[in-house]
Amino acid sequence: MLPNTQIKKLMKLLSIKEEKNAVFFISRLQGWIEKNGNYKNSILKGINVILQDIHNNEIKEAEKIKEINLSGIKHPVLIKYGKEILKLHQEGFGVRRIQKWLWEAHRSKISHSSIYNYILKQKMQ
Repeated sequence: MLPNTQIKKLMKLLSIKEEKNAVFFISRLQGWIEKNGNYKNSILKGINVILQDIHNNEIKEAEKIKEINLSGIKHPVLIKYGKEILKLHQEGFGVRRIQKWLWEAHRSKISHSSIYNYILKQKMQ
């Protein structure tokens, strides 16, 4: 198991948003070094290729958030802040924390069950 503090530091330095992508980076870099050697140019090329793949995957995941279905949604807060709610949920926020965040950031009152049902509906699509 990798040390959590080192993973977090790597994520911050490489601008990687998810821990699984940081672990993925480490394992791919190890495979690259074993396959192509540990020369400076080879390692540099490997790092660039791997980081480009990771960032492209993160962009694709972020675009999935933009594809939301608002059919059947009547709550004005869900219509207005739907993308933000899904983004916060992907970042690891729970429904009660999202509810609190909406109140603090936008002064929008909504029940946690409405947020939960909205997230479930979006995941099924």
